[in-house]
Amino acid sequence: MVLQRLISPLIIIVLVCNLIITQMVSAIDGAEVFDILKGEITQTIPNSNSLQNQVKEWLSAITGIVESMHIEPSEGIAIKIPLTPPYKLTSNWMNGTVTEIVLFISTSETYYPTLLIFTKENGFIGVHFESSSLRSFLQEYKIDNPNLNLITAPIS
Repeated sequence: MVLQRLISPLIIIVLVCNLIITQMVSAIDGAEVFDILKGEITQTIPNSNSLQNQVKEWLSAITGIVESMHIEPSEGIAIKIPLTPPYKLTSNWMNGTVTEIVLFISTSETYYPTLLIFTKENGFIGVHFESSSLRSFLQEYKIDNPNLNLITAPIS
């Protein structure tokens, strides 16, 4: 009876530790490409200096805050990219330590490429950015789709 009371909490602790370790390993492994319409991960991109530098380039090219509460488009792709190590960003739009970004790109003409930025300090923020390198990024990782809207959002 006493042994059963001890085993249940131990099992929960082991499961939680396993989940945490699994999440840490997947963050180090790289990025995940998610097809929003299908609702599934379609590709993984290995972590590399090139990938990390691409994200830093986008972060340095922020053009404004997303004004809509609906950050995620109804179709297109989302690419979740952890920053390893986290990146300290100081700009006109935000200051903080970026731990992860999610890049949203839609096929809709009215949805512009958007970064959802997660920070240690402030939680998250949605921003638009200059997307001149987006097509080459998508081509490099073989996720390019000519129907994706890669036009930079108008600055308001």
